[in-house]
Amino acid sequence: MTESGWHKEIKGWGVETEIRIGNRRADCYLRCGKRAEAQSRGLPSAEVMAREAHTDLWILNCRAAHRTNRLPVWEDPDLGGLFRWDHSWQGFAVAKRPVYLNLELNIHTGEGRFLKVTAWTFDGYRTVGTGQVHTAAAMRSWMRYDIPLAAERPTVR
Repeated sequence: MTESGWHKEIKGWGVETEIRIGNRRADCYLRCGKRAEAQSRGLPSAEVMAREAHTDLWILNCRAAHRTNRLPVWEDPDLGGLFRWDHSWQGFAVAKRPVYLNLELNIHTGEGRFLKVTAWTFDGYRTVGTGQVHTAAAMRSWMRYDIPLAAERPTVR
């Protein structure tokens, strides 16, 4: 299987790629010592659990879902950032590691947004939850240089 431009871009933000751990591998190693798995499609629950043995966080390519309004993000004055993901990747309901949803990313300009999921609930085909929005520049700086992420105020798009 060939690697997408998105996958190569995200892996390139780490300080090292294709980290072997036993008979598996993590996509990239971050400056802070965490191992990240970049994923462009849903996985069965068993595969998510197996991969969590060698990764510390997930970065999910949700750009198409966000672009087609299957993954809107909005701000609530009391709760902060909220999201609803229709036809979500149900296999990730078992994920125990932190999850970052890539909402937008222009590979050419580097501009985009990510949502760090702080809580989510899977219900049938839909997932609802809360999160913190971060710019692509902030994610890159965190992954490559370990500069802490600061939450951006989400906006409706």
